Amino acid sequence: MSDLVRVMSVTCELRRSGPSTSHPVPQTWIGLSLTGVFSVHARRDELLVHPGLAVVFPRGFEYQMSHPNDDGDTGVALGFSPGLVEEALPDPLAGVRVTRLDIRMRWVAGLLLAAIDRADDALRIDEMTLDLLRAIARRIAPAPSAAASAPARVRIDRVRTLMAERPEARWTLESLARAIGYSPFHLAHQFRAYTGSSVHQYLSDLRAAAALRRIEAGDPSLAAVAVELGFAHHSHLTATLRRRLGLTPHEIRQMTGAGSHHRAGTRV
Repeated sequence: MSDLVRVMSVTCELRRSGPSTSHPVPQTWIGLSLTGVFSVHARRDELLVHPGLAVVFPRGFEYQMSHPNDDGDTGVALGFSPGLVEEALPDPLAGVRVTRLDIRMRWVAGLLLAAIDRADDALRIDEMTLDLLRAIARRIAPAPSAAASAPARVRIDRVRTLMAERPEARWTLESLARAIGYSPFHLAHQFRAYTGSSVHQYLSDLRAAAALRRIEAGDPSLAAVAVELGFAHHSHLTATLRRRLGLTPHEIRQMTGAGSHHRAGTRV
């Protein structure tokens, strides 16, 4: 896009699969998930990625990818000129890192995509992208806690996958706990310890991110979006977005153009 920043849309059509061949990382990239679920395998870590998360691939590392379902995934990849990432991340990362995106940060990503579609001023696009880099750098999560055993992480990631695949489902602690062989009490405790969030808040974040994506893409029926994503009604969805973003769905449509984004990208 400019001498500072490169932005690519990425569509992966790979279906259910194990780890892929290794991909080297010649320069640091940041990936923002928009739809779907996949896992990144880097050294000994397996990191689950779904909408509402960002993943940082540091220069010099290699990674593999796997897919737990048949839906594929889409996202945005941000690449930066040498020196920018080092300035934002002065301490070299010890590996690939995943962090949650505040819904406001996810909204900035949507505005960025709309600005690129409109061929806005390059300075504005550069600044929006660097705002995302700065925000993500502040929030990068450390490596998974050693206090969480590998089997526990696998089970919690299974719960995260279930909710990301079907955010509209009427999940309960009992149904999620049954799916992984935990008691509801143990699930609630382990989930918060591993993710820093309650199960309910995590699911709410997934629903908000999914709704935002559909509104940005121009879905004509707010009522359908609300019902299909598990909101009580369209006014509940409107209130949620207004509370979290300070914007209504109508304002989101106006600011993004309410159309599908058509950028040059990469298809896997």
